[in-house]
Amino acid sequence: MYNHTLDKRMKLNFQLTIANASLSRFGLSAYNLVIIWVVLRITERPVLAGLADSMMTFPLMLSIMVGAAVDRMWIKKELAVTAALVRVMLLLLIIYSLHSDHSIYVILAIYTSTFLIGFTSDVIDSVRASWMKVFLREDQYKSGSSQLSSATMLAQGIGFVLSGIIISLGDFRSFLCLALIFAVALFPLLGVKHSRYGGSGSIQEYLASGVRLIVGDGRIREIILMGLIGNFLIGMAAIMFISLIEIGFGLSAVYVSMIFGVLVFGIAVGSFFASKISGKLGMISFAIYSVIGISFFSVSLVHSILLTIPPVLIAGLAMGIESVTVSTSLMRIIPSDMMARIQGAFNTFGIAATAVSSIIGGLVYQVTGRMHSFMVVGLAMILLALLIPFLRNFSKMVF
Repeated sequence: MYNHTLDKRMKLNFQLTIANASLSRFGLSAYNLVIIWVVLRITERPVLAGLADSMMTFPLMLSIMVGAAVDRMWIKKELAVTAALVRVMLLLLIIYSLHSDHSIYVILAIYTSTFLIGFTSDVIDSVRASWMKVFLREDQYKSGSSQLSSATMLAQGIGFVLSGIIISLGDFRSFLCLALIFAVALFPLLGVKHSRYGGSGSIQEYLASGVRLIVGDGRIREIILMGLIGNFLIGMAAIMFISLIEIGFGLSAVYVSMIFGVLVFGIAVGSFFASKISGKLGMISFAIYSVIGISFFSVSLVHSILLTIPPVLIAGLAMGIESVTVSTSLMRIIPSDMMARIQGAFNTFGIAATAVSSIIGGLVYQVTGRMHSFMVVGLAMILLALLIPFLRNFSKMVF
């Protein structure tokens, strides 16, 4: 197996991994808003703009298969570099389509490129998940997860904020700027140097071994269950916030960016301070989900967009802490040669939950209204917190 001793090279490798993850998240968050804006301007149909955004998440349905392939391959760095290069070329494809006089070519180029950017980004994420286990010692998992999560969430928030400036540059310059961001994100990958590690056997065998690990380890099963329900409820809350701002308060999309910017900022700050926390994972998660539930519930009591900022910020802080506690716990119990496929399983289940939650969240808001919808999702999150003591494997884990 690969030597896990963290010398100066391993520390540099980890820093380069964080740099790549942050630049990628910055580029992807800005890209999402740019394509929504461009498609909406061309088609004047929100459903087509929403479909463009969804194209990036569709490949994540296959994330567990991507993870299995990454775990098996010995050329992980080369794979990540190739995926990063493809992302840049896909942006150039969109730029080329802009020179066409046919809007349909631009839309098709955006849809195709977005799907493939989602796939290549998933490949890079799987490689990073495997590297995190390799580049850190066990006693550094907590601080490493905290640094990675806070850096990437901060980068995502900056991407949201600066996307308006990027959009103002015009379509051609916007996509050229995004191509440059993805190109810069390639350089940290080139700087990573480590001994190769991988395996043999078919992808089917790797998938089967990953499933056996999930099914056979109660800790992983319960973490996935908590993540599945948690992502579902947060996805419901997200569509409810958008509905609250647009329908409930009758405000513009600027306020949507503001609220989600506050949420992302809270997650980044929570992730940063998560490394200072220690104790039983069950007690920590119980407190976190209770705080999130109370925050969501309190939104039902406010009548101003400004008064939603404190509970959103508090919920974000709690989400950031939970993200670090879960990722750290997983790194401690999952072998390094299986990290990518288990992370892929989390992505697959998470995307499935999010896709369904958006529909359910919209339905709940439509049926129950502004006040009662947030009561419903808040109480559901509190019930999830009350479920934790019954998850014995999860509750006994130490963070």
